[in-house]
Amino acid sequence: MHTIRLRRPWSRQLDGQPTADKVDVPDDRPVPVSAGRRVTYRRSFNRPTGLAADDRVWLAIDPCAASAIEILINGISIHQSAADQPIRVDITRHLEPANQLVLQLAGDPAGQAHLAGPVHLQIATAAP
Repeated sequence: MHTIRLRRPWSRQLDGQPTADKVDVPDDRPVPVSAGRRVTYRRSFNRPTGLAADDRVWLAIDPCAASAIEILINGISIHQSAADQPIRVDITRHLEPANQLVLQLAGDPAGQAHLAGPVHLQIATAAP
């Protein structure tokens, strides 16, 4: 399995904030989030090159400091869950030559919502 870390560049925007901040992921600068508000992380990436027809591309996200997460690729919601467990989602069929990844995090009871761990693509090559 080949891994591609999605470290930077990310943008981070709190609901109602007029502009986004540039951040790295893992994000070590959390912003306070009140109940019912979200923090949205965005990042563009290209489809990995050299994929064979049977190869799979997974999006892997470490547990987040948030109560819930929604994952969108190219404007399509592909996953929603609690954010306190690792997430691994097959994104192969959603990939375009250029992609927009959006992670929307809902604030947790402590008033936090941030990507505290890494986000990466995992490429699983089909066995010959």
